[in-house]
Amino acid sequence: MISEAIDGLIPSLRKQKTISGYAKRSRDGIQFMDLGSTLIRYRIAGEGTQILVFETDPPIVIEHYDYLVNLLGKNYKIVIFEPPGFGFSIPSMRLDYCFQSSVTLTEQFLEKLNICSAILVAPCVLGYGAISLAQKRPDLISHLVLSQVPSWNEMLKWKVTRDPKGLLSKPVLSQLLLKTLKKKRTPLWFKASLGDPSLVEQFNNLAQQAYQHGATFNLASGFQKLLIGQSPLPRKVDTKTLFVWGEKDSSHCNTCKKSSLQMIPHANLVRIPSSGHFPELETPDIFASHLETFVYPLKQADGIKI
Repeated sequence: MISEAIDGLIPSLRKQKTISGYAKRSRDGIQFMDLGSTLIRYRIAGEGTQILVFETDPPIVIEHYDYLVNLLGKNYKIVIFEPPGFGFSIPSMRLDYCFQSSVTLTEQFLEKLNICSAILVAPCVLGYGAISLAQKRPDLISHLVLSQVPSWNEMLKWKVTRDPKGLLSKPVLSQLLLKTLKKKRTPLWFKASLGDPSLVEQFNNLAQQAYQHGATFNLASGFQKLLIGQSPLPRKVDTKTLFVWGEKDSSHCNTCKKSSLQMIPHANLVRIPSSGHFPELETPDIFASHLETFVYPLKQADGIKI
């Protein structure tokens, strides 16, 4: 409870300023949804009928998606949201960062938007919650697109490489450390994870701008409560799934990419050699091509433009 209170205190005090300031006005279509333990920040854009939902990969925020919105907006209705406790999705002092809470909050979010049969694009650790929710609520999610999501055990190994001294596993201390270190650690993360070094400045600038306006980055709580223990995933997953791997992500250089298929054997898996940790943002045109081939395989085979 102390850790959650540390993570939620300042964002809660800044709540009214956040929802009326930069976080609300930076892009068209941005809204906030109150789910009690958290306020979800999201953006709706696009003109299509098929719903495409993106969950951001912290410290990525909604502002990183401008090109992708322009690229896909004619064919899809796009929803982008920041997960609870990250970006401007404001946590309360009682937000629970455990796995089941994450799944339930995403479920409530999609329900309140009256979403059905959506394509959900979820990254990294957040991909496991997407898998669980898709199996639980096939009415909400028709397809999964999961980037940088290996098997649960492979991700636990990755967690150790990201925090070899176990600092993020120390409650209270790690929450306090991240409050002061997140601005310095963010560019280092982008240098390690982006496939193209020329993108580091652009990605970092948008993240730093968000921090300046009060964005949160409660990674320690996620590491301590979400990414722990035995796999929480269902044994069988029926959802049509595409795993996307950016191969120039040095943080995952020792991760077994094929392990993704241990979770969902019927899934498709594609590799993008020129991309790093964020395929949809680093190589959006290539990502979009894979997305459309996956969602509309018969139309693509017939040469019909989507």
